[in-house]
Amino acid sequence: MDSKSLSSAVFRPVGLMEQFSTVRHDLGLYRCVENIAKYSTDHSPDDMLITLETALARVILRHPPLCCGIINEDKDDPAFVRLESIDMSKCLDYRILDSSTPEEHEQSLIEIVQHQHRQLWPDMHCRPVWKLIVVQRKAQPSKRTDFDAIFAWHHGIADGVSGMVFHRSMQEALSDSATVAIVDHTIKIPDSISLFPPQEDMIKFKISWWFFLAAVWHFLRPKWLLPDPSPPWTGPHVPPSARNFDPRVQLISVPSKDVASILSACREQKTTLTGLFEALVVSSLAFRVPNATSFTSNTSISPRSLSGISSTGDIAVQVCSYSSAYNSDVVSAIRDASHPAQVTDQIWGIARDFRTSLATEMARMPKDNAAGLLPYAGNIHNFFRSKLGKPREETFQISNVGTFKNQVGEGQWRIERIFFTQCGMVGPVFWFNAASVAGGPLSITFTWQGDIDNEFMENLIADVQYGLKCIADGRELSLDHSG
Repeated sequence: MDSKSLSSAVFRPVGLMEQFSTVRHDLGLYRCVENIAKYSTDHSPDDMLITLETALARVILRHPPLCCGIINEDKDDPAFVRLESIDMSKCLDYRILDSSTPEEHEQSLIEIVQHQHRQLWPDMHCRPVWKLIVVQRKAQPSKRTDFDAIFAWHHGIADGVSGMVFHRSMQEALSDSATVAIVDHTIKIPDSISLFPPQEDMIKFKISWWFFLAAVWHFLRPKWLLPDPSPPWTGPHVPPSARNFDPRVQLISVPSKDVASILSACREQKTTLTGLFEALVVSSLAFRVPNATSFTSNTSISPRSLSGISSTGDIAVQVCSYSSAYNSDVVSAIRDASHPAQVTDQIWGIARDFRTSLATEMARMPKDNAAGLLPYAGNIHNFFRSKLGKPREETFQISNVGTFKNQVGEGQWRIERIFFTQCGMVGPVFWFNAASVAGGPLSITFTWQGDIDNEFMENLIADVQYGLKCIADGRELSLDHSG
């Protein structure tokens, strides 16, 4: 594509929130998001690859962000460009694994997910910045067909909720009989498609003077002269170079019966599932990091209710966040809890406080949210380069993209499980990512970089898994459950 055709094919400039992802990708600090769904049906398609390709073509033409590339990612004026056509043989990867057991297949699936997190998107000016990897076990269940579909994408074109939207569209497309023009695996992209405006054009964020000055003070105050008296624990410093990019992924699954019990307990305690996640992680950290005096978290929240973009039908970038701090009083109270009943009370108290504070934040939106500070961030490349070799920003980040609901008839494709992953070099020590299927399992992935101690992460994951099981069984929790 020459410079003239590139100019005529430009959708629009990349927005400020989207630039946070294009810059991180350009620097190799955050490369993709992945959402993985297990599909099943009670029939066997004649040709699985043709079935997948035809359904994918329908999904692409339904969602404009899947039809675009990115130019000038390394410059101050990145832009989205409309691709003239998409060769699906280059973005649909169909694999059949000869796994001897379901456990071996699961491990291979996680390894593929982990590998994809290491990859940078090539030739973005003329190729899609997403990929669909379909992984099927050679030994299929009798009278049923299933596969795992890994949708991986550049965070600049879509947020976490968009992964759920993609799989909803793919599920519908697999059951759709409408024809679509495909020639040699390639579809033409119509000139008429368009992207949503950037988030900052759709939502008028308002920043008060005190919020603005507090943010400036946080970033510019001389730390050597005015150190934080109780700095939060944020693990080892960010590695000095993206050459050290080494993502790790671990998945845990909570069965549907336990999910129902946990949700019931959350309602009884007047909190939410995300609040419980937050509390279980903080209590584990208080036990596992005995020298720490405080922790901080970042929770992803969606402003789609403000922009009007559908949470079930639209792929877009709509991202805000909420920060929480757990000071020495909170941490000490957890450690001082000497009996399981006290530990459990502390956990539910943190969960309730989180729900209350998050509700206050959501009611205040779009006023005084960090997303409103983006116009004052300056050069975003320099912003992220300045973080290399420095302390991490938060202890952990939680993203809960919600619940997938199957709304299909008998004999149609169903989604049995869904989970998502993200992993970067700057930001938190680790990511906690949750997704579920209505009436099915809750899936949680923990992701981190290779410079974080694996044993520490394994212990923390075991703590969360133990805590969720205790809540499901109606039992009290103990900080030290190793015995």
